[in-house]
Amino acid sequence: MVRGTRWQRMRRSPLFWLTIVLLPFYAYCLKSQFDMLHPDTTFPDGTVALGLNWDSLRMGMFYAMWTALVWSLLFIWMDRFRPQRPLVWLLTFLWGACASTWVSIYVNSWAGEAMNTTMANSDMGSRAAIFIAPFVEEASKATVLFLLVILYRAQIVSRLSIVALAGLSAVGFAFVENVIYYARAFVYGTNTIEVEDPMAELMELVMLRGVYTSFGHPVFTMMIALGLAIALGARSKTVRVVAPLAGFVVGAGGHMLFNGVATSGGTADLRPQWFMALALVAMLTIMMLLTVVAQAQLIRRRLGDYRRVGWLTDRDPVIFSGPFKRMKLHVAALLRGPRKVWLPTARFMRRITELAYIREGMTRGTIADGGDDRAREILCELEELRPVALTDTRGLPLFPPRRRKPTSSAPPPQAPGAAGLGGNWPAP
Repeated sequence: MVRGTRWQRMRRSPLFWLTIVLLPFYAYCLKSQFDMLHPDTTFPDGTVALGLNWDSLRMGMFYAMWTALVWSLLFIWMDRFRPQRPLVWLLTFLWGACASTWVSIYVNSWAGEAMNTTMANSDMGSRAAIFIAPFVEEASKATVLFLLVILYRAQIVSRLSIVALAGLSAVGFAFVENVIYYARAFVYGTNTIEVEDPMAELMELVMLRGVYTSFGHPVFTMMIALGLAIALGARSKTVRVVAPLAGFVVGAGGHMLFNGVATSGGTADLRPQWFMALALVAMLTIMMLLTVVAQAQLIRRRLGDYRRVGWLTDRDPVIFSGPFKRMKLHVAALLRGPRKVWLPTARFMRRITELAYIREGMTRGTIADGGDDRAREILCELEELRPVALTDTRGLPLFPPRRRKPTSSAPPPQAPGAAGLGGNWPAP
């Protein structure tokens, strides 16, 4: 176990140094995109694209944040067996929102100019959107996954965790992209006399991008995450190389098909493609549910190995392999005190889940003999946390019982005393 002061532990953590490097880079990316989109742009054919002002950006952020919030909560909930730290979630979301959009907007703009698209919306030209944007955007969104796996490999052990991080990166990308689209629609509507109701046009776009097709970016990036998850759990070197590449090809290909269909014409012609997209989302949802069941069985099976040798109790594999039992422990511990009860319970849950995945990696041959040393450290830490953490749902009420005030059973004094000072005689 890592000992020392908080500052010493922070200096040893790759996540600390990654945060120090990424946060200024994120700020630079946002500033660069604003400098690009804020001024008006005049194209060779004489058309002018109006820049985005602060009012349009604020309105775009207001309507885009609700979609981002719903999808972010969904992916954070998905990452519950071996949850990452909130800082990892935040950095991943900001990667998609800042770094990925920064790379994509410059590369897509360059590609649009190289393809001789000189319209006022050249960076959103159909040819660049179909043939260039899918590969650039998916590669930039998935880069953070490979970065975290390289620097933070010991903490990313669950397939659901990789998929959740990929989803957060895609949600961050879609958030900034929606802000730009909504702001452009608002600026165009308020500066074009042919548009009768700018807010109605904006709300139509919000429903299209923020509701009906909001699954697009998460679904395509999840394809890459699944390929990476298969590679991390495989013993074959060929599979470790081919699986991420196959995931990228499937994700980028689906994105290219999606953009091609979106630029093909009216809404009546898109109904078959719309139902195909819904079928794809349904298939992915079913696959994620089956993955949750498989992860629960894996945890129960591997914790059972430690139970048979007496290092865990009989109830540990049952409790910590059940998603609803884990959720009840979280809620009950939070209601009993975030610092005194919930933190030890969350740490206990995190460590015992890590123990199960270490055991799985050792049995599959993907973790070397050093896993035994880490398993011993975890077992010692579990014994330290067990007296203060909630570890069993049997007989556990969700809300803590109220403490009753102690009542004295001693009879009242019989000797007269001063009025109002404890005597049983009335005041004169």
